[in-house]
Amino acid sequence: MRRTALAAAALLAASGPAPAHTVIDGVGGFPGGLLHPLLVPAHALLLMTLGLLAGRESTQCRMLVLLFALALVAAVALIAAAVAGNTQAAILWLCAVGGALLALGWPLPAVLAAALVATGAVALMLDSVPAVLSVQETLSALGGTAISAFALFTLFAAFSARATRPWQQIGRRIVGSWAAASAILVLALRFVT
Repeated sequence: MRRTALAAAALLAASGPAPAHTVIDGVGGFPGGLLHPLLVPAHALLLMTLGLLAGRESTQCRMLVLLFALALVAAVALIAAAVAGNTQAAILWLCAVGGALLALGWPLPAVLAAALVATGAVALMLDSVPAVLSVQETLSALGGTAISAFALFTLFAAFSARATRPWQQIGRRIVGSWAAASAILVLALRFVT
């Protein structure tokens, strides 16, 4: 019995921390946070969908980009206050709804567009909390994630705002339908398994 306890203690002492939410092994902190939205498919899909949706709403685009940034900061404050959770399903639902709204091509009321963008930013950040014990490393990774997410969202919004030709608008609607279909398929697989 004593040998088993000593062997277990030796194994625990020799092992390092288990990175449960790193995208690339060995890349953590700020660089890992920067890469996180690019390499997690649901996050990239959410940023693309919401960015294209925000850019399509030309009169509200700047307000939506600002709101996205403020929601990212608010989410980091929530995480610092020990609020966290598994928001993967929420991210997929937001992709499905945002993609469907893109595919329909209807102009959105300002309140709905703002709610989608803010909810998406908060859900993305809550789902990006790294599994580390250091508060400093967690905040560093979240800072990288926020910067990368804001850059991608703004890039897609700017791209969408410039898509004024009819064929570009049709292309945006097609991308929206693909985003919605992808999210719905993943959600269906989650419910089945």
